[in-house]
Amino acid sequence: MGHTQQTTEFHSTGHSSTTISLWKILIIAVLIGLGLSSECLALTTSQGSLTFTVAQNSTNPSDQTLSVYRKRTNQTRLASSDNASWLTVSPATTVMTTTAPLTVAVNANGLAAGTYTGMITIKVGTRTTTKVPVTLIVSPSSPPPPATTTATLAWTPVVDPTLDGYKVYIGTASGLYTRTITVGNATSYVVDSLTARTTYYFTVTAYNSAGESTPSNEVSKSIY
Repeated sequence: MGHTQQTTEFHSTGHSSTTISLWKILIIAVLIGLGLSSECLALTTSQGSLTFTVAQNSTNPSDQTLSVYRKRTNQTRLASSDNASWLTVSPATTVMTTTAPLTVAVNANGLAAGTYTGMITIKVGTRTTTKVPVTLIVSPSSPPPPATTTATLAWTPVVDPTLDGYKVYIGTASGLYTRTITVGNATSYVVDSLTARTTYYFTVTAYNSAGESTPSNEVSKSIY
């Protein structure tokens, strides 16, 4: 009977030791898992998303800085990448402790008007930690301003020793003149800054110290 009692106690003690060892392994595994999760949650960026706006066929917008932060202070490797041909994030790899700046640039050359979306992926070590969406808005380019041209006017001189000069009147409706040019004693003048696809009307007066003559006959010219 005494022999049986010793055997029972031996098996009981061995089972208890095995159970304690398993709990230790389980606790250690759980703590390691929580440590990895804390590292992922600790990584943040200065902006949750980025937006660039540019007019079609114009200069690319200025680069933007995306700062990456983490709570831990040990040195680690950071890698960044993008998934769009018009999007560039740099540097592709760097070493960081608590913070690291990334430069984000876009190139809209050759892109049609519209909205484009891309994604920046930031990794610590071999684990993907965060993604930052990027939007590029390309607005239609403004139409070029109408071309301008000139018109050459010439008139018969006034024979008067008191003549001081001539004035040219210009307008876009007959008899309504919105622009006046004093041209001195010249008997011809090239009127500039005339907008294409517009009809202009012209008349000339002579003037001296006593006043101004009646207008000459009106002439018109359509600019194409």
